[in-house]
Amino acid sequence: MLINLLIIFSIAVLLVALSRKRTYVHFFAQLFFAGQGTAAIWTVLHGGATELTYFTFDPLGTTYYGLMALVGWICCWQSVRYLDRESLRESKIYLVSFMALNLALTGVYLSNNITVTWIFLEATTLAAAGLTYHRRTLRSLEATWKYIFISSVGIAVAYLGVLLFSTVTSAAAMAATAGAAGETTEAMADLSYAGLAQAVAAGAGNTLYIKLAFLFILVGYSSKVEIFPFCTVGVDANHSAPTPASAFISSALVGGGFVAVFRVWKAIQGSAEVAAWSGHVLLLFGGLSLLMAAVYLGRTKNLKRLAAYSTVENSGLMMLGLGIGGWGVWAAVLHSLAHTLIKGSFLLQISVVGKMYGNYKVTRNGGYFRADPLGALVMVCCLLALIAMPPSVLFRTEYLIFTGLLSGGLWWIFVPVALLLVAVIYWLCAKILPLLSRPADLEQIDREGRNPWLSAVLLLLVVVTFAAGVWQAPELGALIDKIVY
Repeated sequence: MLINLLIIFSIAVLLVALSRKRTYVHFFAQLFFAGQGTAAIWTVLHGGATELTYFTFDPLGTTYYGLMALVGWICCWQSVRYLDRESLRESKIYLVSFMALNLALTGVYLSNNITVTWIFLEATTLAAAGLTYHRRTLRSLEATWKYIFISSVGIAVAYLGVLLFSTVTSAAAMAATAGAAGETTEAMADLSYAGLAQAVAAGAGNTLYIKLAFLFILVGYSSKVEIFPFCTVGVDANHSAPTPASAFISSALVGGGFVAVFRVWKAIQGSAEVAAWSGHVLLLFGGLSLLMAAVYLGRTKNLKRLAAYSTVENSGLMMLGLGIGGWGVWAAVLHSLAHTLIKGSFLLQISVVGKMYGNYKVTRNGGYFRADPLGALVMVCCLLALIAMPPSVLFRTEYLIFTGLLSGGLWWIFVPVALLLVAVIYWLCAKILPLLSRPADLEQIDREGRNPWLSAVLLLLVVVTFAAGVWQAPELGALIDKIVY
């Protein structure tokens, strides 16, 4: 399947590059995303299978892959309408970069080896940089170089973690060889997540190496999952990229970063000492991410940056869930899955706002309910979902996280986290609600920028997350149980 997907990607890129008409360019790009959707269904039907040695269709990877295929297709659909005034050359570069990011994330989701995951995450840096620099302005140039430089530094730091993990798995392999042959010989390091989990559970290697490796990987991947300390480059990339691409970066790419961190975190849980230490680190990083989000949400005056810092806040909550353990892990996974749909929908609707108003200024725009009632309804539903108001599924996940903090005796974390979330809720409401109701001159609005079909689809996606918050389908619970346990 993966070979076929690579062939489809290569053909689509070639046809996009050779096409002389915008209609053909868009058609061939949509053809690739149709292939992505077909491949996602195929991976679900062949769950548990392994292809090309390094890719396994486990519940974690196939679930995120399916969500990425859905969100990616909707983002590509909106991109065609959003970038209708771009030149043919600019459209080609944008769509090729977008398809490359999708392909790289496919490798991140499905890889069963920590080194392969690292390689594909580096590939996402290059593809996302092409989207960030699309406008060719000084601001986009600055954001692109910051993204490339800091993300590459982060990936290099993460590679130190991979090297440290290789010493752990090498020690386990040498011990197994010595036990079988009666003497110690050099052995190949098994850097699959299963091999790493076995090595850690067996007590192979120095626990200090394991702790440092996890810390290096968490810091290195922080630019992808958009948590402290490298989350700011993700925010700048979201601000500079075309909004449909920002929707994909804030949803699917952040999901890829979470998958990469989650696989490593899960592999080191076999050692009680390392598991406890990693929990403390995740609590620290999650709390600092919430602090950054709460502070910068109050300062930003741009809708896209507002959504980006909301991503930092939600990613911080995911790290808190992993750090708590128990039901917190279950909540973190569900939170990440729901966030992929909600944040993608939110930013895609913001792209409609930008198309209509010609800008994303919080203080300048208003009257959106009168200009686009269906789109405004989507914005209200997304706002309710993001601030975790019932029936949002994020209310359920945050309730589980707070319960985990209290039951674990972490009230000294519970109080500041609760206060920071109050600040986040206040700033989101204070800056989004005026857009909907503030008096404005609607004569200056481009009503042709409305996309009622897109708004209807986005409303359906958000309503699905609401349904998950009201009623937990047994299939959903079973799926998350498989991912977590």
